[in-house]
Amino acid sequence: MLPARTSPWRGILFTALLFAIEFLLHILFAAKAWDLAFLLVAIDLFFFSLFFAPIALILGGPSDHQVGQRVITIGTTIAVPLTMGYFWALNGMQWSDWLIGSAALPMASQVLWFRWERGLSGFLYSPFSDEEE
Repeated sequence: MLPARTSPWRGILFTALLFAIEFLLHILFAAKAWDLAFLLVAIDLFFFSLFFAPIALILGGPSDHQVGQRVITIGTTIAVPLTMGYFWALNGMQWSDWLIGSAALPMASQVLWFRWERGLSGFLYSPFSDEEE
């Protein structure tokens, strides 16, 4: 079972599980030379990498603003290496200095979500308690 809505790990674990499934699918599709399926999963991995924190926030359904803020913080910490890894793979698995700059993308996403999260709280935080789930 997933952790309670009062824990930031609910959305983080669910999003990480979806990312892992997508990652395994991209390996499978590459091995089978299914180019279109690989392309679609690669695009999806881009969004999972870059927007890990907002996806975790939306899918996790945190109980309140404080939990939502922790989801964004933890999710961004996870998103930075995922984004750098994604762009490293796009760069032919070769290191380049510009890869360091790719870490700014999920951080910019974090700043935007910190600003928008309180305004979207009516949509993000369900009034239901854990006992009613």
